[in-house]
Amino acid sequence: MRGLIANLALVINLILLMGALTMFHFVLTLPGIAGIILTIGLSVDANVLIFERLREEMALGKTLKVALNTAYEKAFSSIFDANVTTLITAAILFWKASGPVKGFAIALTLGILASLFTALIVGRNCLGWLVDTKRL
Repeated sequence: MRGLIANLALVINLILLMGALTMFHFVLTLPGIAGIILTIGLSVDANVLIFERLREEMALGKTLKVALNTAYEKAFSSIFDANVTTLITAAILFWKASGPVKGFAIALTLGILASLFTALIVGRNCLGWLVDTKRL
């Protein structure tokens, strides 16, 4: 079930990203696709960090609800730092580069913002709802 939530968060991430790219009339180029692929990698990394922390907390004998909250608290700084560092790099690329590299920076920036939202808010709320309703 946890993997299903991770996949759901990834799909929502891609839907938000495609919606944002469409809203800004972004022309999809090869560098833009590379930015989207990098976004998927960062999103998967966030899910791995969260679920690995959750597994560690469960191994310590904590209840699922407590383990979930602790896992998100402990994984937050790693996820946030990695994404902010990548956002800074994307901003520098957008500022200094031209043409296709700017497209990469735009796709990456929008993807990182969507990834942060889905990993830290959507995934946590879905898992929290499943724990609260005793479905997980």
